[in-house]
Amino acid sequence: MLAYWTHNLDPFVIKLPPHLPIPGIRWYGVAYLLGFLSAYFWLQQGYAHGKIKLSPSQQQGFLFACFCGILIGGRLGYVLFYQWEYYRLHPLEIFSIWEGGMSAHGGFLGIFFSLFLWGHRHHFSVFSLTDLTIPCGTLGIFFGRCANFINGELYGTCSQLPWAVIFPPDAIPRHPSQIYEALGEGLLLFLWSCQTIRKKSFIRTHPGVFSGCFLIYYGIIRYVMEYFREPDAPFIAIFSRGQFYSIGMIAIGVLFTYLLQKYPPKGCVFL
Repeated sequence: MLAYWTHNLDPFVIKLPPHLPIPGIRWYGVAYLLGFLSAYFWLQQGYAHGKIKLSPSQQQGFLFACFCGILIGGRLGYVLFYQWEYYRLHPLEIFSIWEGGMSAHGGFLGIFFSLFLWGHRHHFSVFSLTDLTIPCGTLGIFFGRCANFINGELYGTCSQLPWAVIFPPDAIPRHPSQIYEALGEGLLLFLWSCQTIRKKSFIRTHPGVFSGCFLIYYGIIRYVMEYFREPDAPFIAIFSRGQFYSIGMIAIGVLFTYLLQKYPPKGCVFL
């Protein structure tokens, strides 16, 4: 019989005294920090090498818009898409973001609307701006899923594979689905996005097609990954919540890819 590893990782990097309003600094917060630091350095390098138009001050505004979009969209997406019945009865807990609970699908919507507002002010197409977020966004997904694993949350379905993990309090070996998602939704799409930006001219001539392709690929990978992940909300028909929203994401990606190839918007951020 296999001896499965039992998850015993501490979700806190630093624990604070109990009388303070927050219990400490979590790895989940560090994951967000690493994601935005990666984005900051990537934007700086792009500007220094004449690849993007955003000045240093515009880069700061761009990152702040992304931060607001992820934070607000991700949290509201989790509340509305996954746990509405609970938060309807406990509305003040919506603001307790340090306790976890973010939705990737909601985060994508939040980024889109925040960049639409920011891009309109600076005369950049929102679709070109979303293209710009993809390489660093996929790194952020990678870090975030790794943090999910450290937290022992969003774990997988039962498994007898050698690399299965026991997540207390139960003693059932499970797929480490957070690692699967980190590699698939994060690292794999990061490598694809870097290769696409380097090789494909449509990034500059047809803003948003890259984003449409990303939505399709992410949606497909997430749909498949849901088979290895323990559902964290009731099903919608025969689909898990993640699968249902991923189907919608794929459909939006196909629509964007078709329309933006036919009617390319102006205001590209890439040089």
